[in-house]
Amino acid sequence: MIAKIIPIKSVRKSNFSALIRYLTDPQDKSERVSQIKVSNCYSDDLTAALLEIQNTQEMNKRAKSDKTCHLVLSFPEGERLSFSDLNAIEERFCEALGFGGHQRISVVHDDTNNLHVHIAINKIHPKNLTIHNPYYDYKKVAKLCEQIEQEYGLTQINHETQSDKASRVAQEIETRTGVESLLGWIRRECLNELKQSDNWQDLHQVLARHGLEIKERGNGFVLVANNGVAVKASSVDRSLSKGNLTQRLGAFVSGEHSVQSSSPDTKQYQPRPLQNQMDTSKLYSRYQQEQANSVRHRSSQWVMLRQNRDRLIKRAKQEAKLKRNLIKNIKAGRLAKKALYATAHQQFKTTIAVIKNDYQKAYQHSKTRHSRMGWLDWLAFEAKNGNAEALGVLRSRRTGQFKGNQISAKQSHDCFSTDRDFKDSFDESITKIGTVTYKAGSTTIRDDGKRLIVLPDTSQKALRDILQVAMKKYGCHLAINGTESFRLEIAQVAVQNQMHVTFDDKALEQYRQRLMKQHRVNKAQSAGQKRSVT
Repeated sequence: MIAKIIPIKSVRKSNFSALIRYLTDPQDKSERVSQIKVSNCYSDDLTAALLEIQNTQEMNKRAKSDKTCHLVLSFPEGERLSFSDLNAIEERFCEALGFGGHQRISVVHDDTNNLHVHIAINKIHPKNLTIHNPYYDYKKVAKLCEQIEQEYGLTQINHETQSDKASRVAQEIETRTGVESLLGWIRRECLNELKQSDNWQDLHQVLARHGLEIKERGNGFVLVANNGVAVKASSVDRSLSKGNLTQRLGAFVSGEHSVQSSSPDTKQYQPRPLQNQMDTSKLYSRYQQEQANSVRHRSSQWVMLRQNRDRLIKRAKQEAKLKRNLIKNIKAGRLAKKALYATAHQQFKTTIAVIKNDYQKAYQHSKTRHSRMGWLDWLAFEAKNGNAEALGVLRSRRTGQFKGNQISAKQSHDCFSTDRDFKDSFDESITKIGTVTYKAGSTTIRDDGKRLIVLPDTSQKALRDILQVAMKKYGCHLAINGTESFRLEIAQVAVQNQMHVTFDDKALEQYRQRLMKQHRVNKAQSAGQKRSVT
């Protein structure tokens, strides 16, 4: 599992209510929010708890730092715990960070492949009204993650205290965007050569062969690629910091040749999708073209909006000036003219406010309509609109084996197929590894192309609907994998609803046949009793 405190992204302090509104917003998804839990407040009602937390924060006038802590607990794909286990884990993390008695609201999100819990914590103690900022929180969080992984049998991963920072940063960037970062490219292509350089000339030659330059910026160095993308040298590796480089190579000496004058054999960094299973060149070219067109349309529309705003303001000023001249030339008393001037000025202010308000609305609408999309977001958007190739690219990003409850075909299906012929409803969402979520009957289906994913604590009515979808998609011979209780329950649902289905697992199929025989015996006995009564 991964536990992370989300840092504040701007100078402005975070807003507790705004954070909770975002966390509790269903975003037109049927199963985004699975649970909302309020702790250490007088009321469990969300609205009342928010008012109480806001009042507590406002009672502390001395604290200058952020008064809200946003903690996220994320679990590996397919590993899902009960709500009681999640609540126990949440309490342990809050206790470890020193927030045991603090007010907090926890929200469980289940709209992605990884179950995750958002915990919004009030740093202000409800009784002492003092602020608490935990020290070395990343060490405490990493240690507790290891303990919980062992106790609950979760997949063990390297945590923040065990992995190299530069590698972690590159991995996070590339995982989030799906595009190779300059930082990761440098580490893979030329970091070892840079470390072995004995003087500045050798270092510049290595950089030139890879289309890079090193420049002084502020108190450090940056590495600049041929396309203008730059990265802080010390973030690539600490050996490339200004202090370490000058200590090893002497005072900085700038390169004699720029990247533009390098040879044709020079390697060049170009942002490319991190894909090795499918050819994404055409899709990525189309993505870049659409983003460039979007930028042009947005820029031209903003120019037109500003010109229209300035034209309307200029006309409003001319009309206000004309009104003042008319008032000046009319025959009226001093007080009457003063009242007319005030009325004209108020009308002018109202007109200007309306013009600016309309401009802001049009600007925000244009910004939303032509917003820049990341590569993976664009693929998900295209897949939702029926692009099978985009969905295939997303699904090719999946790594590792899925361990959760699942229903699939006996033989592996093509994981890149769209399978759109068996469902009637529209897609609610598509994740960045191609898991499609859509409604079917009384439940929500999660389909990753190879299997239907079944969440824990799913009702028997929902299991019936999922089985019906699986039979339409895979046929009547199914493979059931997951916990033993889930497998047995699937067999029971199939028998209770008299579904003509068989299972790949011999033991499970024998159990289904025994249930079917018992069901027939019970049905015959019930029919015999009815006949004897009549």
